[in-house]
Amino acid sequence: MARPTKAPQTAKSAVSTRKPGRPAATPAKTPATRTKAPTAAKPTRTAASLAAPKLSKDELRTRVEALERANATLRTKNKGANRAAKTAAARIAELEDQVAELEKRAASAQRQSAASPRRRRSREIDPGDSVPEGVAVQTPEPLDEAAETALENLNENLQANRPE
Repeated sequence: MARPTKAPQTAKSAVSTRKPGRPAATPAKTPATRTKAPTAAKPTRTAASLAAPKLSKDELRTRVEALERANATLRTKNKGANRAAKTAAARIAELEDQVAELEKRAASAQRQSAASPRRRRSREIDPGDSVPEGVAVQTPEPLDEAAETALENLNENLQANRPE
């Protein structure tokens, strides 16, 4: 099925194409001619003046007071929000400083570990070998009565204070 061919436009359209949201182009202004206005012109009423009913002074005062109260509460909420934002910003700055410090520590630790790899020594020496025979107590002496009661009290307190 063949499409019908369109005739090419030779003349420009009267309205220039503009982006959406832009006002349309206005033609060149022509000099205005003054005409006599009618002498007995009636004042025209606007839509706003027709829609707004007449309110008494008391009703207007109560509305103004209510709006002032609402304004005051919004101001206090705004102050609280600003205070919270400032404390949050200070906390964020503090945490960023801590992160920077920790990154520096991590970088320096990486450099040290990469620069000098440490070798672990095997422990073939018994830790008790460093104490001479005459100084170390080989068998402990038996406990006396005071030491036994202290040991019993200690064990009871440790069992009573154990987290479950």
